[in-house]
Amino acid sequence: MHDRNGEVLPLEDIVEVDEAYVGGAPKSLSVAYNKRGKGTAKPMIFVAASRDGQAHARVVSDDKRTTLEPVLLEWVDPATTSVMTDGSKSYIGLGKTMADHQSVIHSQKEYANPETGAHVNAAEAVISQVQRALVGVYHNLGRQHLQRYLDEIVWRWNHREPVREVVKQWTTRDGVAREKSTTIWRPIPVVDQMPVLLQGAVGKQVRRSKEYGLC
Repeated sequence: MHDRNGEVLPLEDIVEVDEAYVGGAPKSLSVAYNKRGKGTAKPMIFVAASRDGQAHARVVSDDKRTTLEPVLLEWVDPATTSVMTDGSKSYIGLGKTMADHQSVIHSQKEYANPETGAHVNAAEAVISQVQRALVGVYHNLGRQHLQRYLDEIVWRWNHREPVREVVKQWTTRDGVAREKSTTIWRPIPVVDQMPVLLQGAVGKQVRRSKEYGLC
């Protein structure tokens, strides 16, 4: 599921970026203490999500501009990208290299700006998928293999297709039919995903090693 051949297209147009710390004991445990934000020993992930449905994620060492900017430049074309961020100081300088930069200040309870269209809901949605996978599927994402887990989660995120779904229909007093619809992202059928997933396996073999592992 890792893009070894560099075939994933760069994120375009409006791209949201955010970071998060992954891991720690469940908050539901009364004896668990989970320090949040900077200073925690948890691994950090950096996420960029385009509003057209595509995303990237990578494990990073910290949230400094010198760390995040080279990663983001691998994922986007700065000349044509409008980047949306939160109010982190690391993003101030990073945004200057992009065609446009808008932000929301979460510390001031600002989560969306109707005037500029700024929010990071898509990036936060990708992060929520990582958190849900930790709680409901994997239970423990080890630091050593965390990037592999991210590759799988982002693969599933990127292999969805938008489906228009009618959620309400009614008729006005004037006899005019109305309907309210929403766009739901559904996974692409597994059969359709397999050719892309297995194209990197052509010409390769999987065998038992002398230590009874796989090679």
